[in-house]
Amino acid sequence: MASFDFTRRKALLTVAMLVASPAILRAQTPRLDRLVLQTPSSGPAILMAHARALGLFDSIADEVVLSNWTTGDEMRAGLVSGTVPVAVVPTQAAASLYNRGFGIKLVATLTDGHCGLVARGVADCAIPDLRGKSVVVPAFNDFTGHMMRLSLAHHGVQLDALTLIPATTQMEAAQVLLSGRADVALLAEPGATAALMRGRSEGQDLHRGVQMRDELGRVTGLRPSLPQAALAMRSDFAGDHPWLAGALIEALTTAAADVNANPDRAAENAAPFVERAAPMLAQAIPFANINVLAASVARPEIEALYQALIAADAGIIGGALPDEGLYAL
Repeated sequence: MASFDFTRRKALLTVAMLVASPAILRAQTPRLDRLVLQTPSSGPAILMAHARALGLFDSIADEVVLSNWTTGDEMRAGLVSGTVPVAVVPTQAAASLYNRGFGIKLVATLTDGHCGLVARGVADCAIPDLRGKSVVVPAFNDFTGHMMRLSLAHHGVQLDALTLIPATTQMEAAQVLLSGRADVALLAEPGATAALMRGRSEGQDLHRGVQMRDELGRVTGLRPSLPQAALAMRSDFAGDHPWLAGALIEALTTAAADVNANPDRAAENAAPFVERAAPMLAQAIPFANINVLAASVARPEIEALYQALIAADAGIIGGALPDEGLYAL
């Protein structure tokens, strides 16, 4: 009888261990209770929304709070205050914050460049074609403004040869173009596609012009790539969760492949988040050039961008090329 009781107890313990093992495994797997993540409502927002819809963040956090930032000041405020520990940022802004002593880590670049010219009455508008025209530029004192001035200088176009119109946001810049107050706009996706579709529906003769990734390739001599948007993390948050950068890269790499392979599905998933129509987003995705590269892998292209910005105005990124401490992986 004693032998039977022992065997039964052993069997019950084995069953209990089997039932409990998923919970034990979950406890041993790094995981956040809550991840707060912010992105601009451009190409990376499509990527983030699609990753969430596919459940690719489920193994990272119990809850993912995903929101949009509108201006560079809003983005910096969230990171500096600590209310937003992980954010999609202009790559140049990460270098500027780092060189000014703020603890920040670049995790991955998310696009090979998603902004370009939209011009009225000029097909394939190039930078030299901007002479004598009015050009609206969003984030004039941030990334898109820096890239416009860098491109003009590369082609020898003096600032007094055209009229630059500052705009705070992509939406404002598109509205200035569509209202006829500018001949050309420098717009990021999906705003560029939205402006083209609306303008053409109103009978406006709008065309895509040169893409800024091609412009930077001409400046640096590297492939046509503009690593303009990157996933960044506060250094203290990265130190507290050393596994997180790799987990986010894995999730977003999977999401990026699916965005590019299934743009219609990605557009449907992203439409509520970016508050844009899904058919328009599907048309924008090929021009968003979504591509996830670990920051250390993308470092040569990131540093080529930084060197070009330093040559144009060293103050843009704080006067120096950031060291390896900027890179999470």
